[in-house]
Amino acid sequence: MAPLNLSDMLRSAERNLEDSLRHFEQTTPGLAQEIVDLKLQSCIFHYDICREMVAFCRNKPRGFAASVALKGLVLQVYEYDDLINRHQIQRLLALASARGIPYDRESVRAARSQWKAELARLKRWKDVRNQAAGHYGTDLKKQVSLLKEINEAEVMTVVRAFLSFNMSLVIGLRDAGQGVAGEA
Repeated sequence: MAPLNLSDMLRSAERNLEDSLRHFEQTTPGLAQEIVDLKLQSCIFHYDICREMVAFCRNKPRGFAASVALKGLVLQVYEYDDLINRHQIQRLLALASARGIPYDRESVRAARSQWKAELARLKRWKDVRNQAAGHYGTDLKKQVSLLKEINEAEVMTVVRAFLSFNMSLVIGLRDAGQGVAGEA
């Protein structure tokens, strides 16, 4: 993967977030509002993740502190993955169908398959999420053990893959937003 230009990445995410908020505030209810809602939610997530990645890379924590610093990224990506799988994808598919856009479960599967290994790794972070990252368990030894397993290269690879997967969903959302001529 190409090296990240942290400043550019964060500025781009910030611009997208501000544009999405402006669009959200100017859109009237209906199909268009649902599309704008999904887009804004995605931009909030994207900005949050980019900000965390930048902070981590700029602060350069070492050792156990790096693992503790990375758990926030693990938690946010795990939680957002859960949200999109339980709600957002279904909403996107319904909107695409309502707008006559050929975006279906197979489209999502195809997008997901590009990052199959990384998304599978994300699913294996369930114990980290449940015991050490925001949903603290009572077994401190287990927390420490799970935190020590967090690897910077792995987290950054999974996060970048997830952001790419999420972007493919946003592209499907954009297409659904364009819909049949005359439907806004």
